[in-house]
Amino acid sequence: MKKHLMVLVTLIFLIGISCEDKIDIEKEKEAIKVVFEADKASYFNQDYVGMGECWVKDSSSIKLWTSAKGLTKIVGWENINASQKKETENNSWDRKQVKATFLNYQIDIMDESAWVVCETLWEGIWGSDTINLKQNRIVVLKKVDGKWKYALHAILAPTD
Repeated sequence: MKKHLMVLVTLIFLIGISCEDKIDIEKEKEAIKVVFEADKASYFNQDYVGMGECWVKDSSSIKLWTSAKGLTKIVGWENINASQKKETENNSWDRKQVKATFLNYQIDIMDESAWVVCETLWEGIWGSDTINLKQNRIVVLKKVDGKWKYALHAILAPTD
């Protein structure tokens, strides 16, 4: 009897698992790429509010990047928002002369969170210089109210 009961419990458990909603991984990957493109469009349009729509508004959110000056780390949504506002107010270069393209996405989705590694190719005229710069990005996203948002965004640029 115990054996039959265990088989029945196991069968019910397996049926329950198979009835769970399946995640459409390819659909979620595309939704994540849309976040990257929306953030980029907002950046080029100097729209820090639009950029903010791509972020988890939490004290644990982190944005960091490397440059010739070293590592810059901004912790907390309030600080990230203030930094992005300052970035979008910078008019020292013509955003219409620069293009950024995201390449070589690697995305791993785990229910309501995901990590992404990709490259960004920057091309165009920056001030009086022609640029052709490749950056690497490591991003952790969370799903908030059904939408993917950055929780950690690391931009790793060449330092030479």
